Amino acid sequence: MPDTRKPTQPNVLVIMSDQHHAGVLGCAGDPVADTPNLDRLAAGGVRFTNTYCTYPLCGPSRMSFMTGCQPHEIDCWSNESQISSDITTFAHAFLAGGYLPILSGRMHFVGPDQRHGFVQKLLGDVPESAHLAAGWKLKGVLGDLVDTPGYGRAGILKSGPGRTGYHAYDERVTDLTVNWLRQRANARSQEQPFLLVAGYAAPHCPFVAPPEDFDYFASRIHVRDLPPREERVHPAVEVRRATLGELPVDAQWRTRVAYYGLCRFLDRQVGRVLAALEESGLASDTLVVYTSDHGEMLGEHGWWWKSTFYEGAMRVPMLVTWPGRLRKGLVVPHNVSLADVGPTLLDLAGAPTIPSASGRSFRPLLDDNGTGWDNTVYAEQVSDFGRDRLIPERMMKQDNWKYIYHHGMQPELFDLASDPREEHDRSSDPSCSERLAAMQALALRGWDPDFVVKRYLRFMDSRALLRKWIETVALPEPDPMWFDAPLENRVDASRKPAAK
Repeated sequence: MPDTRKPTQPNVLVIMSDQHHAGVLGCAGDPVADTPNLDRLAAGGVRFTNTYCTYPLCGPSRMSFMTGCQPHEIDCWSNESQISSDITTFAHAFLAGGYLPILSGRMHFVGPDQRHGFVQKLLGDVPESAHLAAGWKLKGVLGDLVDTPGYGRAGILKSGPGRTGYHAYDERVTDLTVNWLRQRANARSQEQPFLLVAGYAAPHCPFVAPPEDFDYFASRIHVRDLPPREERVHPAVEVRRATLGELPVDAQWRTRVAYYGLCRFLDRQVGRVLAALEESGLASDTLVVYTSDHGEMLGEHGWWWKSTFYEGAMRVPMLVTWPGRLRKGLVVPHNVSLADVGPTLLDLAGAPTIPSASGRSFRPLLDDNGTGWDNTVYAEQVSDFGRDRLIPERMMKQDNWKYIYHHGMQPELFDLASDPREEHDRSSDPSCSERLAAMQALALRGWDPDFVVKRYLRFMDSRALLRKWIETVALPEPDPMWFDAPLENRVDASRKPAAK
């Protein structure tokens, strides 16, 4: 095939992890984190310090990332949500722009369409089934850790050192990504530019880290490093938090140690991919992005996992490099969204825009000081405490202020400049009344909580019927299960109790 690349079109490599707290990076100032490869990526390009997901949950966040749309615009409400094949993603737009779009690993696509614009998928997703309406069938991947990826005490109590199927999966993603880059190097003069997206499961729970990574942090993280449990949190948060009960301090310590270990494990995978990019001679002509789908609370506010609008769950790392084109070591403090990433990459690549995207290109933040940038981002979720206790919620961050709308409940308002830990809710402060009203009006503009509830209920009722159908007919999988072969990909969930 002749070279169809425009002179300004770089190759594009996107690396997306799962559940990476924005602060657990050496380049973000964490004195304990061991992330040398991500740190080098930051030093060689641009680090964004205020990148936010649009929904603090894997599936909706990733579908928003792929489409450049807010979750409510694409009817994406949970990890079971399936976007229609006629919704345009940035993979479609890259293909239209002359690129070869390849997916390696995780993107949380649900249902029979596992491409959504990618022409090839090197590895299926990590769950046992692409049809998540049948439930998280992870027994074959996680063994006795099958009850640890979601909410509940098990994820904390079973934390520690060990090997899991998630580790094997991520290593397989790395192997295939590295091999693809090496093969590409041998034929690069005959092919169009590529978009390669590598998706990882780490540092998502189970909070079980490879023993060498757990041991590395066991002597570096202490019980005193655990965040204090904040007794007063918003009632919408407390409803969830109360279900956990009192968590043993030792289990919380193991969880934090394991999480740092998982970030170290992930950094090694990123390092192998970046090394292959260099060795193949492709690095000088490749735009690289690292980010994650949402964060991890890590015990902040007494909460673990995500599904809250506090910073730990909402803010994600984002590093962007393009040798010779972007300033090295630039730190961008402006608010940007994961929904902005696709439009930005398409803009930089000279590819068509996504017609339905509401996300914006943040190219001005890379080219200049961002004068005129609308420093506002949005996020949403539906807190489901039962059919009669659905709470549609929306977050808006404007400059340093964060507003959180909880339908039918008191809102929250934080000044992150003076209160980065979000310990002082200013929503009842008379001096903030005008700001509160203005931010609420903007947060609810074009977003109707009653409509959201109707759509969510319709979605849940439909999924109940589809789940029964999928379980009955045993739908064939669109991709081979990644763990069927080779043997080394199978789960080894053996763990040893951790000692402080």
